[in-house]
Parts: sequence; structure tokens; C-alpha cells
Amino acid sequence: MSWFDALTYTSGLVLRGLTREAGPDKVLSVKPEKYGNCIIRCREDSIVLYGPTDGQYEIVLHRPCSETLNEAYSLYRSNDVNAAEIRFLELKDKVPHLIQISKDLSSLQGLQKLCDALRENPSWSLAHLAAHFSLNECFEKPSVSSEINVPETSTGMSPLQVAVKTGNLKTVQALLTCRDVSLEHLDYEANSVYHYAANTSKEIIQALSSVCAKSLNQRNINGYTPLHLACLADKPDCVKALLLAGADVNIAANKGSDTATPPGNVADFLQGNANKLQVKEMKYGGTPLHWSNSREVIDALVDMGCHINAPDFEGRTALQVAVKRQRLECVVALLARAVNVAICDNNGDTALHLAVRADSLPIVQALLAFDAPLNAKNNHQETPRHCVARGTTGDRILWLLHAVGAERCSRDMKGCHRGCSATSTDHRFDGIPPPLPCSSQTRVELDRLLDAAALSGTPKKGYRLLCLDGGGIRGMILTAVLLELEKELKKPILYCFDWIGGTSTGGILALALSCGRSLKECLALYLRMKDTAFMGIRPYSSEPLENILKECLGTNTVMADITHPKLFITGVLADRKPVDLHIFRNYESPSSILGVQHTGFFLAPPIPEEQLVWMAARATGAAPSYFRSFGRFLDGGLIANNPTLDAMTEIHEYNLALRAVGREEEVKTLSVVVSVGTGVVPVTQLKEVDVFRPESLWDAAKLACGISALGMLLVDQATASDGRVVDRARAWCSSIGVPYFRFSPQLSEDISMDEKSNEKLMNMLWEAKAYMHSNRETVRKLAKFIDPE
Repeated sequence: MSWFDALTYTSGLVLRGLTREAGPDKVLSVKPEKYGNCIIRCREDSIVLYGPTDGQYEIVLHRPCSETLNEAYSLYRSNDVNAAEIRFLELKDKVPHLIQISKDLSSLQGLQKLCDALRENPSWSLAHLAAHFSLNECFEKPSVSSEINVPETSTGMSPLQVAVKTGNLKTVQALLTCRDVSLEHLDYEANSVYHYAANTSKEIIQALSSVCAKSLNQRNINGYTPLHLACLADKPDCVKALLLAGADVNIAANKGSDTATPPGNVADFLQGNANKLQVKEMKYGGTPLHWSNSREVIDALVDMGCHINAPDFEGRTALQVAVKRQRLECVVALLARAVNVAICDNNGDTALHLAVRADSLPIVQALLAFDAPLNAKNNHQETPRHCVARGTTGDRILWLLHAVGAERCSRDMKGCHRGCSATSTDHRFDGIPPPLPCSSQTRVELDRLLDAAALSGTPKKGYRLLCLDGGGIRGMILTAVLLELEKELKKPILYCFDWIGGTSTGGILALALSCGRSLKECLALYLRMKDTAFMGIRPYSSEPLENILKECLGTNTVMADITHPKLFITGVLADRKPVDLHIFRNYESPSSILGVQHTGFFLAPPIPEEQLVWMAARATGAAPSYFRSFGRFLDGGLIANNPTLDAMTEIHEYNLALRAVGREEEVKTLSVVVSVGTGVVPVTQLKEVDVFRPESLWDAAKLACGISALGMLLVDQATASDGRVVDRARAWCSSIGVPYFRFSPQLSEDISMDEKSNEKLMNMLWEAKAYMHSNRETVRKLAKFIDPE
């Protein structure tokens, strides 16, 4: 053999080897004359199945007769006749048709793509292929448009879903212009066209939603809506586009049926506010509440119906996400909207577990104040106390938990530290308590003597009186104290008392409870109030406060609509000198029982049947310099910031009036008095209280300091709710044998009436809770007098 013959032989072997290695599905360019003597097994237009030739079957696509190029393409080769025939059936009706429409597909590379697509999706129609290859001009041809909604047999995908999946916007737009194209078609896994769009682009979602959005909130068989899939794919732009299109944020990702949660559409809010969401959180799912980073955003979303307790993919609520991110502002905003603090995530962790691990003192205090479960166990049987980290911050958090009753771990728990171990009895490992604030000299011994006679007697039935002091935002302490009382009494506080007296914030709270609000709702309302009513400079605008009162108490509710309990709400009539105490009642006044007519040139205040409740609340809370007067009314705290003595006087006069008109059967004496304060502030030292005629510049400076200090003293004395006024109430109750209970926690700092700092307010609430825990024995004694056997 010559070298030329050897080279030719070798080249032939190489070419045949390459052909074999190319695989049966590789499209090859071949010469048509090669098949002149081959057996034709099947023919369809320009596509032919040859064979067997040397045991092999081959599918060949010949150029159309109108073309002069002497070229053909081998589309498939196999030794198996059945495989070749099946492949021929898949190709014969689609390949010739499409290459006549598209020049790109008639090339070697184009044919390869087409054959590959049909190999992977043999049941695709011409419409599916046109959508996949963006052959937009094909959709007007009858052979393609007739299959525009035909599902693919294996997956159920429609041509439009294929186009969306490819991410070609122009093809999607071309299909949307086709008559009768369906946006509501679901594949065999219940995926809508929006499910496919969730992983593409915002432009495709916008194109779809501009035509129809009926299937926007469809769940697939895995329980996911398009919004869930966009989150899982970490596509924040798609998430925002779906929300703007009207995606329901309140549909949970599960296979079960929807709960009674109303739909949540936040599209209006997102117009211009989409950048206010934390896009990095979207991949974990949830609702826009999970992705919020400010109080304003949370308030807006909740008002628009965003479900506040919805879980994300990890089972975490928006509260748990905010805790984990250590955003106190968001935590407080969610607590103000009555979020559920007891929900566990997929690991069994509550918000308190997460807050303890994050070493966030104010967030731990906030959760404790809103009654987060102290001893809840996660999936590893760990309580929040067990999760406290060692170190300075951990020791402080340990004390926060211990002081409100957190229990140590059980004896069989592993991995405990000395702060949670059941075997440790050393109280040094209960955490580090804060330093005690300065307080006035105690009257423990004298108070014990005053209480001895009344408390040692047998509990009797009669009027049970609850009195609530004034104090602005410190009214949150009232709710915290009453919540602890309610736990021990095991029924709503409203049904534990026959009379409730209140001044200023205490009066507002009494009215809110009487109008059906729960204590937790009232505590949340205070948090909302501080951010809306205390805006700008003093005196604050009255409109936000009045709007809150109308929302809480009703616009048309009158005092007489409240039948239980009897309400004693103080106000000050400031249209005269001297000013006079006015009582807003929901019952007949002693004067009315006696038939006494109003006299004088001052207009009589409205009777209970005409007195709007929200107006009574606004009047009792009209604190000078904080809010403008309400007509002729000022804050009742100017005369009776602690209304106990005035309420006792009212009850005595009420009984006298009943006796005087022969209604003896309605008379009841007092059986117990409970007074709740808004906290005892630390005692501080004053150096300059002297007021005199100045004789020098130095004297003038001292005079200014003295006048300022004297002014504060006069205001403090006028609005005093602790100290001597409590001593008098205790002494009077002792003298008539009526048990008297006073609850007012010692505060570590003076909290102003319009305080807005979340850190200070959460610390204040924790101090109130810790105070009540330390006085739990007194609370148990009170329970016996509230419900005498």
C-alpha cells in the first residue's frame, strides 16, 4: 500500500470514528447522492427514514426541491428500528414545517437545536417550539395559532408558559396579542403562567398583569404561589412586580386550605415605596412585613391588610425576623399591632429565644412586657433561660428573666450553665440586678399596722373599687400591673370590679376597658399613641389623639351605653375661678338621685345619656402644656391625679342619696379598694428653692433657679399621686375596715408624660412586671377579697 492509499484509508477510519462518537442525535451534513440506493422505510415531505443499511437506520432531511443546494442533513442514526421509527414520528410533522418558516433553523446549528428540543420534549406542538425558539411570526399562521392553548402531554405546559420560561419578553408580548390565548392555564403541577414568570423578570410579569391577573395567586401542588417562588428564587425585582400586580401577601406557603385570613393587597403602598423593603430578606419568603425596616412601613402594611402573624419559609413571623435583626423599632411597632409573641418557628424557637441569643436587652424587656412565654421549650427542649449566653450582657438578661419568674431547667436537661441548672442553688447565678434607685423613707411598719385590721377580717361582698392614676404615657404601667392581676384573678379585670375611677391616662384606660378593649389591646394602643399623638412640639396637635380615641371608644358611644362597671372619670372645669372638679359618670349622680336641679350661670355639663365617651376621654386627658384644653375642660390630674379619695367620697355620697330616696336595697358598702399608680420616680436632690429680691447678678441667677425649682415643686404637688395622698387613702380605708391595696412600681428613672424612647419605655414595663412578680403574695391576698366565698 502506498503512502497516499494509507493516508486515505486512515482518514476514512477517523471520519467514521468521529461519526460514531458524535452519537445518534448529532445532526450531520451529508450528501444526498449517498442515499440513492438506500431503502426508504418512511417518507414525509422532505424527511426520510432510510434503512437498514449495514444494519443502521437513518433519518435524513433533504433540502426542499426549490433549493439548488445539493445538501442534506442526517438527523438521527440507530441500529434499533423501533427507536428510529419513534424518532421519525417525532420529527416528521415539525422539522420540515419550521425550517420553511425560519431560516435560522434551516442551518446545521439551528437543526441541532430543534432536534435537541424535540428529543427533550417530544410532545411539544408547533406552538411550543415557536415559543421556545421565539419564532414570533409563526403565531399568525393557522397551523400554529390553532395549538396556542394546547398543553404538552407530559408536563401540561402551554406554549405561553414555555415562552415565559425562556424569558423572551418579545415572544411573550407576541403571544399575548394572539386571540384567545389563556393566562389561566395550569400545568399538571397546577403552575400558572405567573409561576413560570416568578423566576424570570419584572418586565414579563408586568406584561402578563397588564392583560390579566386572575391566576396571580394560584397555589401549585406544593402549596406555593408565584410570590413564594419568586422569594425562593431570590428575585426581589420579581417579588416587587408581583406585589405591584396585586399578589396576595396573606396566602401561606402550604398544601392546606387557606385560613380565614382576609386577602392582603399592598400594591397601593408599594407605588413609590418599593425601595423601603429589605430585598435580602425576600429569599426567606414571608410577607412585606418580614422585609420591613421601619415603623412607618409596618404601620402602612398592617393597615393595608398584611397578615401580621404570617410565617416565612422558616416558620418565622415578622416579629421573629425583626428580633433576629435586632431592630427594636420594628419589634415595638409589631407589638403595637398585637402580634402573637408565642408563635414558634420551625426550630421551635419563640421570639424570646431569638432575643436572648441576640443579647438584646431592650427587645427581651419588650417581649417580657407583652407576656412572651417565659418557659417555652424549643425542639431541643431549651428554654429562653437555658439559651442565655455567659458574660456581662448575658448576666443582665438572665436577671431580666429571673426577676419575672423564669424557671430553671429540669434535672434531666443537658448542657446547662449555672444560671439555668436545676442543681445550682447559688443565687449569685440568677443574674446581675440593676442598682436600686433612690427612694423616700419607707413606711413599711406603719402601713402594716394600718392594713392589719382590714386584711385580717373575713372577705365580704360589696362594692369593689379600682382606681387608676394619671401619668401620660406611664399609663402603660397601669396596663402591665392590671395584666398581672388579671392572671391571678383568672378573668377579665373589668368583671372583677364594680366601680372604676380614673384620671387622665387612667380615665382613658378605664373607658377603653369598659368599651370592650382588652388590656393587651390597650397596651398596644399606648405604643401607637406615643408615635402619633406626641408629634411635633408642645402643646401637641389634638387631632391625632382624638382620632385614636374615636377609633378605640367609638364615635357615637355615650357614657350611658356602658352599663358595667360604674365609671368615675375626673376632669377639671376651667371656665371659672376657682376651678372645679367634674366627674364624668355613666350612672345617676348623687345630686340627680336627690332631684337637685343645676343652678348658677355656668352651663351644666352633658348628662350620661348625652356625654360622648371619646369626649370624656379627651377632657380627662387635656394635660396643660401637653395638649390644648378641651373646651372648658382640663386634665383631671390638676385636682385628682390619684382619684381614690374622690372615688370613695362619691360612693359614700351615692349610698347616702339612695338611702335618702328610699332605695335602700341598692346600697352597698365598700368591700375592697385597689389603687394602681403609674410608677414611683426616684428621689432627687434640689439645692435652690429660695425666692427673694436679688441684690446682685449672682442673686439673680439663684433667683431664676429657685423660681424654676419652685414651679416644679408646685406642679408635682398639684399632680401628686403617691406619697401623702396614698397615706391618707390607706388610713381612711383602715379606719372603716376596708382592705386597701396599692400597686405602683419603683422606677429607676423619671419617665416624662410624653416619653417616646422605646428603650426607656420597655425598661419601665419590665420594672412593672418584675415589681408585680415580687408582690405576687399580695396579689394572691387581693384575689380572696375580689371573689369572697
